[in-house]
Amino acid sequence: MKKRSLLILSLTLTAMSFSACSQDKPSVLRCTSLPWPEMEQQYVYLYDGQDKVDSVMVKDGSFEITMPQETSTKLYTVLIGSKGMPFFSEPGTSTLVVDSTNFAYDPSSTELNKQVTTLYNRFDALYGDFMAANQQLMQEVQANGGTITEELSSKGTKLSEDFNAKVGVLSKEYFDQNKDNPLGLLALSIYPMTDPKGFVEMYEAAGEAITSNADMQKLYSMQKGELKTAAGSPYTDVTMTDETGKSVKLSDYMQEGKYLLVDVWASWCGPCRAAMPHLAEIAKSHAGTITVLSVGGLNETPEANAKAREELGMTWSTFFDSKSSLADAYGVKSIPTLILISPEGNIVLKTNRPDEISSKIKELGI
Repeated sequence: MKKRSLLILSLTLTAMSFSACSQDKPSVLRCTSLPWPEMEQQYVYLYDGQDKVDSVMVKDGSFEITMPQETSTKLYTVLIGSKGMPFFSEPGTSTLVVDSTNFAYDPSSTELNKQVTTLYNRFDALYGDFMAANQQLMQEVQANGGTITEELSSKGTKLSEDFNAKVGVLSKEYFDQNKDNPLGLLALSIYPMTDPKGFVEMYEAAGEAITSNADMQKLYSMQKGELKTAAGSPYTDVTMTDETGKSVKLSDYMQEGKYLLVDVWASWCGPCRAAMPHLAEIAKSHAGTITVLSVGGLNETPEANAKAREELGMTWSTFFDSKSSLADAYGVKSIPTLILISPEGNIVLKTNRPDEISSKIKELGI
């Protein structure tokens, strides 16, 4: 599955104002013991969101960035080589301690920076346990000749579910303590996207310091769409417009007595392309009971989409949704996303896996 990178919030590239008033002393970020000789006389960069706002050269394994005194407290990202770490521009000095694998702020640093260190340490511990368990599972798969049995698949699913649940608890703990400041924003940004209900509830309990952030607003809209269009819900009609200005509604593809299978895809997405033979078989074998519609347009040109349709032999209905209206309305976070809608207009299944669509079709006997 491919992520919708423009809408999924990065852990360290989110920034927003915490206070509009000037600070009584400057915010200073320093590091005195970089362990990487290759960084000598290279630049360390400071980002505000995705905008580079400052840089400083490493000398004798050290660097220091002093923010203008009028700078409000914000969440920045300090980028050292390919490694990034959040930095809150609170008044005072924060010292970044770096070893070969980890970043941390020392105990004399400002309050928010000390807290982000504990948040990251706890997240890293959860992630380390998850990866170790996942590695063990991969060894079991190899011992089974590379065959993923139903039991092994269930183990993998449970591993992911347990990890997401633990990250959700961690995220909510920090969010509840920081609903009105940038640390709450950072905490909410790591909340698992697999739980749209939990995310929506937290966002709606947040203060303006979080809800005024444009990226978070987009993520909230996506999660609301995901929640609204879960299996069992009535389908949402959407007006889509292609690159020529032609508009159609999703309901235009609904036919009396037939299911509608919507495939949200893109020409650049490998798993989407791999799913096409599967969709072709459904379109052919169930022509009397299922209408198949593939909707493209996510981060691609109409020319690339048209070329891919020809290469893949897509003979069923397709549409280029130039504004990604359908993907936004349905909270699509990864593709392919497959949505099966009943003749009565209810969402029967929403999944990223073509095999689940086939199982549901068999179960329904259509």
